[in-house]
Amino acid sequence: MILRGVSLSPYTTIGIGGIGSYFALPKDLEELRYVLDFAKDRGLSIFPLGRGANTIFGDFDGLVVSMKNFRELRVKERDNLFYVWAGSGVPLKELVRIALKEDLDGMYKLAGFPATVGGAVAMNAGAFGYEISQHLKRVIFLDWDGQIQTANREELTFAYRSSPFPELGIVVNAEFVFPKADYRTKQEYSVIRSRRKATQPINLPTCGSTFKNPPGEYAGRLLEKVGMRGYRVGGVSFSEKHANFLVNLGGGTYEQVVRILEEAKKRVYEEFGIELQEEVRLVESGSPYGWKVCGT
Repeated sequence: MILRGVSLSPYTTIGIGGIGSYFALPKDLEELRYVLDFAKDRGLSIFPLGRGANTIFGDFDGLVVSMKNFRELRVKERDNLFYVWAGSGVPLKELVRIALKEDLDGMYKLAGFPATVGGAVAMNAGAFGYEISQHLKRVIFLDWDGQIQTANREELTFAYRSSPFPELGIVVNAEFVFPKADYRTKQEYSVIRSRRKATQPINLPTCGSTFKNPPGEYAGRLLEKVGMRGYRVGGVSFSEKHANFLVNLGGGTYEQVVRILEEAKKRVYEEFGIELQEEVRLVESGSPYGWKVCGT
C-alpha cells in the first residue's frame, strides 16, 4: 500500500513531477488511518492528492496519499431537491453528468475540470461565477489525529480558490444539495463547452489556471499584456490560447516551471505593481503545501 521512490508526474494532469519519497493509495478509512500513523511515526509531511489537476511536484521528501479509491456516489431526490453524497475520489465529471441529466443548478459550469470531488472542495473550484462550495451541505473528513469529523457548510470558511482543507484534515466525503435550475442547463453547458474549446488548451497536458485573478482584474489579461502568451522555458510554456494556462509541450520539468512562473510574476509586478499569486500548487520538500502530521 505504501510505495517508496515513486515518480509523481503520472499523478498530475500537466505530467510534471519529481520523486516522492513515499506514495500511498489507501482503499478505505482503516488504511487511510494507517497511512497517517505511518507518517506520524516518521515525522513526515503528508500531501493529500486528488487528480493532481492544479498540482506540480518537485522532489517531495514526504508522503503523497492518493484518494482515488474513495469513490462512493449516492443520489436521492426529496422535495424537488437533489442530495448527492460523493467520496473524495469521485471524478468531478460524475457530478456534472448528474447535474446535466437532472437540470440541476450550478455544477454543470465545472464541466471540463479534470478534478476529483475532494480536490475541488479543497480548492473551492469555480468557473463562470460559480463555486463548488455554493451547494455544499457538509464535509466528512479525517483530522490529523485520525478521527472522523463532520462539519456543516456554515461552520467552514470558503473563499476564492481556498478552503479550510487540508489544514483541518483530509476530505473523505462531501454532501451537496442541488435545486432544479430554472433555465436550460444543457444549452448553457453547450455554450461553456464551446468557449472552453476555443479559449483553453484542452488537448495539451495542463494544470489549468496558473495564477489567481487579482481583485478586479484577470490574470490572463495581465500576462498577455506583458508578453507571456506562448512564452516558453524548455518544455514548459504559457498557452498560445490562454496566457494563464501553463502547458507541458514535452519533457517539462519542475525547475522550468519555477523559472517561467518567476518570470511571469516579475513582468506583471514591474508593469502593473501587482503581485500575482499561484493558483497551482507547487509541492516540493519544504513547500507550504506539505502538512505535518507529527506534533500538530
